[in-house]
Amino acid sequence: MNPYNLKEEYMSKHQKGLFLAMAGPVFWGLNSIAVKILLELGINSAWFATFRLITAGVLILIFAYFTEGSAIFRPFHHRQSLIQLLVFSIVGMFSIQYAYIMAIHFGNAATATVLQFTNPIMIVIFLALVNRRWPRHQDVISIFMAVIGTFLLATHGHIGELAMSNLALAWGLITAVATVFYTLLPQKLIDEFGSVSVSGWAMFIAGIFANFIHPVWQNVPTFTPQISSLLIFSIVLGTAFAYMIFIQSLAWISPTTASTLGAIEPLIATILTVAFFHVDFGWIDFLGALLIISTVFIQALKPKDQLENKFK
Repeated sequence: MNPYNLKEEYMSKHQKGLFLAMAGPVFWGLNSIAVKILLELGINSAWFATFRLITAGVLILIFAYFTEGSAIFRPFHHRQSLIQLLVFSIVGMFSIQYAYIMAIHFGNAATATVLQFTNPIMIVIFLALVNRRWPRHQDVISIFMAVIGTFLLATHGHIGELAMSNLALAWGLITAVATVFYTLLPQKLIDEFGSVSVSGWAMFIAGIFANFIHPVWQNVPTFTPQISSLLIFSIVLGTAFAYMIFIQSLAWISPTTASTLGAIEPLIATILTVAFFHVDFGWIDFLGALLIISTVFIQALKPKDQLENKFK
C-alpha cells in the first residue's frame, strides 16, 4: 500500500479521534446544565441518580450486545472478575454518579465539575503512597496548583470564608475521590472484557444498588414535556452516547490526549452555568478553575527522561 495513503488514513482516524474526544466532554458539560435544571424543576436527586444509572446502563448494554453479542456476559463466568465488577460498580460507578449529582444539587454545575478535576492530583498522591515514591517535580507543581485553585474557588480568595456551602464543597471533593476509584479499579476488567460492556454492567449494577438507597419507584416526577426532554437528553446523549463516543476516540488517539481534551468539560460547564443561572463567577473563581484545569495539561507532559528514551 502506498505510504502516503497510510499517512492520509492515519490522519483521518486521528482527526476523528480528536473530534470524538472533544465531543464527549462537550456533551458532559451540557449534561451538567441539564441535571441542574432538572433538580431546580423539583426532580429528587436520589431518584434521578438511580433512574439515570439503570437506564443508561441498559442502553449501553443493548449497544454492546449488538456489537459484541453474548461476549458481554463473560465477566460473569469467573468469580474473580464478577467480584471485581461488583466492587467497581459500587465503589467506582455508583459513588461518582451519586456524588456528582449531589455536588450539583448543593452547588452548581461549574464548581462540581471543576472540583471533580482535582482527581488527577489525588491519583498522584495515592500512587506515591502505594509505591512509596516521591512525586515527580511536575506532580508537586500540579498538587500546589490544585490546592491553590480549590482554595480560590471555595473562598473567592477570602481566607476563612467559604463562597459555597459546606455540602457543595464536600460533595465536590467526594466526587473527585470517587473518580480516583472509578479510574483505577476497572483497568484489569477493561483490558480483558472491553470498556463498553464493563461500563454498561457497572452502570446497571450501580443502579440496582442505588435502589436500596432510593427505590426508583419512589418520588417519581410528573413527566411533563420539559422534564421528559431533559431526561432523554441527560440519559441518552449526555451519559450513554457521550461515554461511547469518548471511548471510541481511544481507538484512534492516546488516552493522554483524550484525557487532556476532557478539560473542555469544566470550561463548557462554567460558561453555561454563568450564562444560564447568572452565578457570580468572578475573575478569582476563573483563576482558581484555570489552575485546577491546568494540572490536567501538566500531567499530560512526559518527563524529560522519558522523552530522551523515546528517541534512543
